[in-house]
Amino acid sequence: MMDTTTPTAEAPTQRSAGRKEIREQLTVLDFISNLLTESSFDLQPLLDEIVRVAAETMHMKACTIRLLESDTGEMKLKSAHGLSDEYLSKGPVIADRSIFRQLVERCGSEHEIVEIFDVGRDPSVQYAREAVTEGIRSLLAAPLIRDGEAVGALTVFTAEPHFFTEEEQRLFKTIANNASVAISLAQLYQEKLELQRIEQELKIAADIQRKLMPSKPPKVEGFDIAGTYHPCQEVGGDFFDFIELPDSNMGIALGDVAGKGIPASLLMAAVRTALRVQAENIYAMRDVMGRVNRAIYEDTRPDEFVTLFYGVLNAEDRILTYVNAGHTTSILVRDGEVRYLEAGGPPIGILPELLAGQERLQLHSGDTIVLFTDGYPDATSADGRSFGEDRVVDLLRSTGDLSAIEIMARLNAAVELFHQDSDEYADDRTMVVVKCL
Repeated sequence: MMDTTTPTAEAPTQRSAGRKEIREQLTVLDFISNLLTESSFDLQPLLDEIVRVAAETMHMKACTIRLLESDTGEMKLKSAHGLSDEYLSKGPVIADRSIFRQLVERCGSEHEIVEIFDVGRDPSVQYAREAVTEGIRSLLAAPLIRDGEAVGALTVFTAEPHFFTEEEQRLFKTIANNASVAISLAQLYQEKLELQRIEQELKIAADIQRKLMPSKPPKVEGFDIAGTYHPCQEVGGDFFDFIELPDSNMGIALGDVAGKGIPASLLMAAVRTALRVQAENIYAMRDVMGRVNRAIYEDTRPDEFVTLFYGVLNAEDRILTYVNAGHTTSILVRDGEVRYLEAGGPPIGILPELLAGQERLQLHSGDTIVLFTDGYPDATSADGRSFGEDRVVDLLRSTGDLSAIEIMARLNAAVELFHQDSDEYADDRTMVVVKCL
């Protein structure tokens, strides 16, 4: 018997709607995948196009992208389409007081999107009155995900009360998922560019810092002098300096700034500059160090300070006059015995007035003054042991017949060998050796 059943009119309509939905999803996928190439991974044009396409594809009044600022908890508006400037400037959207809290809680679940039928009455809408005034009635939001965590939100808004169909929700999730991928790629690209910029700036800063250090030791009759500097990062907070002074005098300085990296290097440059300005214009060492201390104290935080050894070597009389502001690793090696040149006061920048005593040291042939920073004793081995100050001192005791540069080379080689299988250095390493011939 022939089947004379008449096909229903709904079947072609349903197939047509299904094809339309598929076309829309494919259009969005093609758009977002092509957009990265067209925008050269520029984040802002990417965000602007995503909100426009999302609003137009879903036939919505408006669309926004907000990204979470983890330090403040604010959902920062990054792009918007179809909303007035007055509404967008209504105030900060706080993650814990907005729909973003629900998105975080649902992130990774089957029902991760958030739908609100009446924004004027839903307690999770932070600015409900302003939304109604703007002409917003319903909204649909989905998390923007990076590395498995919600880092933002894509939201569409309607001008009339609206229940979002399953098809609309699926399409919106498709847009949000692909937007997440595109935004993550653009962010990674921008982070790479920023990292390259920082690395280039650090190289420039390191080159400038190296130029601040003496390029060669001074030639002082009757003395053998050398200095070395090894930052543990691109730039560091240690420094040494030789300052030519009148009447056969030579200023010798070694400092160690608390901290590492760029902040320490900036403070190091400030201390070096202040010391040079004062040393070249003032004779009394206490006044020199006192003025350096006041300059640093007034311009730094309480946790920023510098241990500083500054001495003036008179080559004719073989006398070293020095002020030691908190620098404990300063020693005299004489006939195989070690004497510490004790710190006569606190580090630079701790107190408004520097309470450091001035000392005089008569040098004899064979004496060696060694100033070094704690990067030497603090160097670690692969099993976490420190090189230690005792090793440094024992090694220096046995260097009586070596030149200044050979003494530095031996200590550096010992530390390198001890440290060779460990991670990066705990601190910068700087040394000055003054040997009386």
